[in-house]
Amino acid sequence: MSATILPFELPRNEAVMSVHSLIPETAMTADFLGTERQSHAIQISPDGLMLTVGYSIMEAKEVWITNRRGQTAEGIVLAQDYDSGIALIRPTTSLGKAYLDTDGASTANIGDRVEIVTSENTKAMDAAIFAKEEYAGRWEYLLEEAFYTVPLCEHWSGAGLLNKQGKLVGIGSLALGLKGPTGDIVPGNLFIPTDLVMPYLDYMTAHGQKPGKLRPWLGTLIEEHESELCVVGLYLGAPAARAGMRTGDVILSVDSQPVSSMAGFFRTLWHFGPAGTRIPLTLKDGDGTREVVLDTIDRNSFFVQHSHNMFN
Repeated sequence: MSATILPFELPRNEAVMSVHSLIPETAMTADFLGTERQSHAIQISPDGLMLTVGYSIMEAKEVWITNRRGQTAEGIVLAQDYDSGIALIRPTTSLGKAYLDTDGASTANIGDRVEIVTSENTKAMDAAIFAKEEYAGRWEYLLEEAFYTVPLCEHWSGAGLLNKQGKLVGIGSLALGLKGPTGDIVPGNLFIPTDLVMPYLDYMTAHGQKPGKLRPWLGTLIEEHESELCVVGLYLGAPAARAGMRTGDVILSVDSQPVSSMAGFFRTLWHFGPAGTRIPLTLKDGDGTREVVLDTIDRNSFFVQHSHNMFN
């Protein structure tokens, strides 16, 4: 009598970890993101490499990762990709070999039934792709195409979005009100496509960021209202604040190129030149206008330096 030995597969939920981050009160993001942050991380290789949403570990002085058996290890932040919003982390000691394969964004399309995995639940949550569209965030952030899913997953931060083949295609980022075809607002989530970082993992692990020229960063928070771009926040010490920009300013143009949407403004900025480029802006301040010139930097360098100052 003979027997066939089937390969043992670890349960896929073993690849989903919980993350607890501690952030100094002096951190730039402490006021609006908090000093204690809870999220999830998805292991994508047997050696412990994990993906999570970047804001959950941004400026953290400590990152702790816990598996489903309650084992905890300190986490190392290997890379923070501000363009996509995804971060790479790894525990200092192994928390298990289970991992999820990843897949491209093209494998999950509008109307597809998908699953969302979190560290709280042993069973995946059923969901559907509501839309695949761009997303512009007020923190100088633009996704050319993001996943929008329904219904709402209440613990979305760093959650994993799985396609019909059970492969990881997205990392949970936001809860949003999504406008339905009849104009009604439906609560749902935004997931960042994983293929924005997957081709660059080796480089990011070694260098802390993706290869290539870095985008210019101003250090502003901007909101769009009736085709006007209003500055609602500034990072102290960042280029915008140093150039004399103020909250309440309305951005009219970049080097005489008019801008009226966040997405259009960000694209114009990033096509103007890489980080380090001097960028002229025209601002409306009350009834008048004024010109400012910003000596841009890259966002990663700014936060690395700020963290160095906090911890030393």
